[in-house]
Parts: sequence; structure tokens; C-alpha cells
Amino acid sequence: MDESDWRDIATAADPHADNVRRASSTHPLDFFRGRNHAGQYIFALAANDSCSELPKPPRLNGIDVSVERRSGDGARLVLTLEDRDQFDIFRALCGHLLDATADHPRGANGPGLRLVLRRLADWHNMLRRRREGLLTTEEIIGLVGELLFLRDEVMSRAGAADSIAAWRGAHRDEQDFAIGAWQIEVKTQLSTSDRRLLISSEAQLDTAGSRLLLCHQAVARAPAGGGTVSLNALIDGLNLAFAAAGPPVLEEFEAALEACRYVRREEYDEPEWLLTDRRLFEVRDDFPRLTPAVLPNGVHAVSYSILLSACESFAVDLDHTLGEVFS
Repeated sequence: MDESDWRDIATAADPHADNVRRASSTHPLDFFRGRNHAGQYIFALAANDSCSELPKPPRLNGIDVSVERRSGDGARLVLTLEDRDQFDIFRALCGHLLDATADHPRGANGPGLRLVLRRLADWHNMLRRRREGLLTTEEIIGLVGELLFLRDEVMSRAGAADSIAAWRGAHRDEQDFAIGAWQIEVKTQLSTSDRRLLISSEAQLDTAGSRLLLCHQAVARAPAGGGTVSLNALIDGLNLAFAAAGPPVLEEFEAALEACRYVRREEYDEPEWLLTDRRLFEVRDDFPRLTPAVLPNGVHAVSYSILLSACESFAVDLDHTLGEVFS
């Protein structure tokens, strides 16, 4: 969709009605785009039933989100572009809502409207995090994973100063930890996610003369207690350990956190995370991966995913192998 999809629709003549057109003739839900009496662009979805106890509409900057109640159990959700400078965001949001509901049962507008409100809440949280500089959920999980590995596996085998020096992921090195001739890459994901390892570049699993280990971890959101920890609480505990080692060590840890864009915020007090799985693999021989040597000339900056099940033959004993790394 582009601006002409709205601009070519005439302003509504009736102040109590909108002038609309079907957003997509093939979409299973009845989305409409149009203009209201003030000439503002709108995007709407109406339902005749299944709209009781709808989630509260989020507040978006420059885009009004309202729910108009209709007779019986019906409702109409209307997005109104109030700030024309926000049109690119408005268009992207409308496209996202169409894509997110493309597989919805045809004509099920009530459940679809409820899903759209949840998607709008997600969009609101994404924009708020971007505006306020908050880490995304994916970034939080990644940081929690690296810090758990640092606390549980590295600090238990090396002094505080050596541990913080070994943590390279914060400084955007290709691998997260470097210990002598060994490199360790840590991949952390929700326990409910598909078991896939997301690799960010063709260099990330390139051994290049060193020995490379890949650690897969799974975490779950869980109620407080029983080994759970929030991002703030995890960092508080590490701060105490590094402070005990002296100001230079603590300053190096704080610099690493700054490089990760972490600033203590109350939003990071929740959720609490529970480590549910930690496994180690050695990247060698025909481990499933892409490296610079196997890419065609001119191809670079490749990201890809690996099925965890394809790595099973490369699994190694965690305690024994890390004992060798730190020997």
C-alpha cells in the first residue's frame, strides 16, 4: 500500500460516516481503508459478534486507536492517522496487521479484531522501547543468556578479572567469549521456541585456527523463586562479585554493559527468567555452517539458522570440555 490508496478516496461527506474501500479483496477479514469527514486517513475492522471484554486499545503517537461499540456483541476498530508526518509508520502498521491475520479463518472478524488489538499492543511496546531506548525482548534474552553463562561457567572456573576480560560479546566480537585458543558462542532462546540456532554472520562459526564451542541455552519466563532471576537482579549480583575484585574490574564490567546499551530501568525487574537447558557443541569438521571459504565471491553479511537436531553428533560433555578450556 502507498499513500495513493488513501489519497484517492474522497473525504467523507457525512460527519457521522466514513468513506471506505475494502483493503484487500482476498483477505479473510473485512479490513477497510478510507477517509473520515475531516479528511484523515483511517484503517478499520468491524465485527458483528464475539467482541465482549476486548483489550484496551493502546495509545500510539500520531495514530488514534479507538473501538466503537455496536449493537449486540459487535464493535468497530478504527485507526486514524492524526499526524500526516507519521504516514510511513501508519502504512507499515496497516500492512503488518494485514499480514498478521492473513491465515485467520474467513469471516471470523470478532476473534480477528481481538488479535489485531494484541498486535497493536505489541507494536506500541516496540515503538515505546525504541523511543525510550529500552532493550527488546530478544536483546534481553541474549544478554541474560551471556550473563548466566558468565556467572555459572566462566566465573566458577576463572577469577573475576579474567572472566570479564573473556566476555567479548558485549564488544561486538564475532564470538561471545575468548579463553586462550578457545572461542565460545552462546545462543539463548525461549524454551517454547523452535530449536533453531540463529547465526548472525558467516564469520560467527568460522574457527579460523581456533577451537570453537557453541553453547545452546533455553530460558523460560517463570514466577519468582526457584532459581529465577530478572535482568536487573542478575546484574546486581555480578556487580557485587566484580566490585569485590576491585574498581578496575567493576569498571570493565560496567563498560561492557554500556556497550550492550544496558541502563538500569525498573522495566528490567520483570520478567524473571529460569534457565531450563544448557548444552555444548564443538564446531568442527562438517558441523552445519556457512563460512567465508564456502561462499561465492562477493557474497557476505549472511545470516541463517541451524536446526539444533542437526548438531547432535557434535555434542560434548559440558563440564569435561570446559574443564579442558580453563585448564
